[in-house]
Amino acid sequence: MDKVDELIEFGYECEYLDFKERQYHKDKSMDLLMDIMAMANSRHNGDKFIIIGVKDRPEGKEIKGINPKEFIDSSNYVQLVLNNIEPEIHFDYFKYEYKGVVLGVFKIYKTENKPYMMKKKYERLNEGYCLIRKGSTNTVAKRSDFDFMYLNKGQFEIRFLEHALHAVHDAEGCASIEVVLANTTELPITIIGGTLYIRNDYGKELTRHHVYGLDEFIGADFKLSLPPKSEIVGHLMVGFGSSDPFRLNSDEYGICAEQFDFELLLVDAREKRYFATMNKASVFVHGDFLWKVKQQKGIPHKFRTHR
Repeated sequence: MDKVDELIEFGYECEYLDFKERQYHKDKSMDLLMDIMAMANSRHNGDKFIIIGVKDRPEGKEIKGINPKEFIDSSNYVQLVLNNIEPEIHFDYFKYEYKGVVLGVFKIYKTENKPYMMKKKYERLNEGYCLIRKGSTNTVAKRSDFDFMYLNKGQFEIRFLEHALHAVHDAEGCASIEVVLANTTELPITIIGGTLYIRNDYGKELTRHHVYGLDEFIGADFKLSLPPKSEIVGHLMVGFGSSDPFRLNSDEYGICAEQFDFELLLVDAREKRYFATMNKASVFVHGDFLWKVKQQKGIPHKFRTHR
């Protein structure tokens, strides 16, 4: 499922998502500046979205759409924000078709350079005015918000170093993939859990695999501490079972003919979430993980482990 489809169908207004019934026309320029600024300053680390043409009611969302002929070009919004907010906020505004209806989508990204604030007076917004998105509302930033922004300069980066998940650790019941984890913030970060999601080209989730260690299998008690300004490279160990090759359409030799989309989610002790994605990735399976696949094909399997 596409990310925007997922937000429309299952999302709710929060620190990274807002729904608006109508586009921001010229008389709503101040509202646009406030909403973009607040979203950019929110504590959510990933992309943020404002979806236009959706009315969010308590009983459910009403997909109203917008007239394609009245779609406002992204450059108008970009110039307005660039002229009035500092530092620069990176965002796009684009048409999006959902079930035959045209919507407008703001995607706000790369918001690591907080705080974002007014660099000059605009209507009722004074120079230095700063809003932050908290839950489903925009509020004026307080001292504690600025402390958090400055102490959390930098980011936590996850990067895949190989394009394949290797399900070869059958004795431990896990698979591995090499990653680099970098903490460029001024604070220590302790990862306390995570999940690797494997999806097909259409966004359908095929399997999910909980994180159980780095370079060694720890299990559900896995924790990983990264001091400020530190980096670690290793093989992330994730759970894997004998039913997973079926879901990934593996043959008896452990080869999955198709390629997949990976999404890795890690969670720290403060419940912050960090994501990394990779497209066109592969999965290789070996050993006792294949016994069910072989059994279905009538192929004898000699177990290597005692499970």
